[in-house]
Amino acid sequence: MLFKIFFLICLSINAFTFELLANQNNHKKNNSTHEKKLRIVAMTSLSADLLNRISPSSLVGIPGSSLFIKNKQFDNIPIISSGRMPPNLEKIISLQPDLVIGAEGFHDRSLSRLNSLGIDTLSTSISSLDDLDILYGQLSSKLRVSPKSLETILKSCYSKKINQNKNVVVLVSSKPILSPNKKSWAGNLISNFKLNNLASEITNKTEFKGYVNLSPEWLLKSQPENILVIKTPGSDLSQYESINIWKNLNAVKNNKVFIFEYYGLINAGSINSINQACQKLSSI
Repeated sequence: MLFKIFFLICLSINAFTFELLANQNNHKKNNSTHEKKLRIVAMTSLSADLLNRISPSSLVGIPGSSLFIKNKQFDNIPIISSGRMPPNLEKIISLQPDLVIGAEGFHDRSLSRLNSLGIDTLSTSISSLDDLDILYGQLSSKLRVSPKSLETILKSCYSKKINQNKNVVVLVSSKPILSPNKKSWAGNLISNFKLNNLASEITNKTEFKGYVNLSPEWLLKSQPENILVIKTPGSDLSQYESINIWKNLNAVKNNKVFIFEYYGLINAGSINSINQACQKLSSI
């Protein structure tokens, strides 16, 4: 009888001990998970900028971008790529990231390689404000942070001012004459301000998704009221002036040619560059 009582007491003590140890381990694990911040490498300037706004300490690797040169917030963060060269995978791996973010199409091979090594990746495709809002929410959720709404940090793009009944054409290059249609980031921003993009419905194929080829004859026939030209590195307005019908366009005659930076309207780039593009669109 005494042996049975002693045996039952031992079982109770052991059960209690195991439960206590399990609770302690779970508590430690929960605390560890809670305290450890995700280490994230951003292969694009836009994702790096978003992460810096959501959780700066989580950003451990960034692309080399002219957008970061004068921003001291990025001074001490390792650079994992330069220009349009592929990211340095060895450097990325050495940063021991929990997540690597890249652009669909451009970073597919790098992301696939990192995935095969057991590193989580996220491929992004941003062609609208809705896409950007979704990415902003995804990153906030992963980092367990409740930041300001996208509309709050992109005030210029959610302006109540609407430019109705004004048509535009955006020229990204002169040889060939490339222009964004409705499936591009630029096309979405333009429609957001209720501007009529004359190239919106054109669907001829080019190597650049969301962009179409225009002919000088089409420009002359369409006679856009406003022309938005993109200033890319190493180019200026003179490249467009070389188009043989340039001086015959009403927008040129009426001084309705607006120069936009590449970052903001064509490549989203960063929150600041997007805001600047939206400010200029609202002034047309």
